[in-house]
Amino acid sequence: MTPQAARRVEARWSFVADAPGQSIVLPDGRCDIIIRRNRNAPDVLMPVITGPATRAYTVTYDVGDTWFGLRLRPESAVALWRGDLEHAVDTVLRGQDAIDLVPALATHQYCDLMLDRLAGLALAAPFIDTRLTHALDILHASGGRIRVAQLARFAACSPRHLNRLFRGHTGLGTKTYAQLVQFHRTLNLITRGRVPITDAALEGGYADHAHMTRAFRRFGGFVPSKLPPRLTLPQLFAQ
Repeated sequence: MTPQAARRVEARWSFVADAPGQSIVLPDGRCDIIIRRNRNAPDVLMPVITGPATRAYTVTYDVGDTWFGLRLRPESAVALWRGDLEHAVDTVLRGQDAIDLVPALATHQYCDLMLDRLAGLALAAPFIDTRLTHALDILHASGGRIRVAQLARFAACSPRHLNRLFRGHTGLGTKTYAQLVQFHRTLNLITRGRVPITDAALEGGYADHAHMTRAFRRFGGFVPSKLPPRLTLPQLFAQ
């Protein structure tokens, strides 16, 4: 992988199903390049590309079904989708549609070792404004609790220009992206930190329990008091 492509990749991941079932994949505002292998047809590999997600979706699998992929940094969405970024939100491309976006997927053997090479071919993009990367770091460090106006001051630009930077590179507005970060941090407080729901709402920066519940319904499709048993929780940087 080229140094430029390496800077655009946040994580390399894989998943092998050890039992049949379903899993809820939560939105994190990022894009993934994924290869899926079905146990019933191990020689048939399905390329999948996701756009920046704001809605949860359900994945059904059988024993031995396998996924491996690259999760891109949020500002790398433009490198993958280029001029189609404005239409990429909550979009999933599979098979030939994914190949049409990244032609390199058609000319390589889809194996785990090739993902880095694919990233190098797929992620060439213009310079990314350092004000955006600085704002993203601050946003994650704050757990999404910082106001957009204050974030813009830290990034040394106007809120309007910061929003253009977010939309032009991540595909999402500043406020929506911040709300996703806030949702994930609060969900982690509840699931991993074992923080009581009422305390998690306060620590997460929500005005009250009802405010938190609306956010959980919007991004997860569930309420804080009734979390689904099989959630896929992404590890977001600086979280």
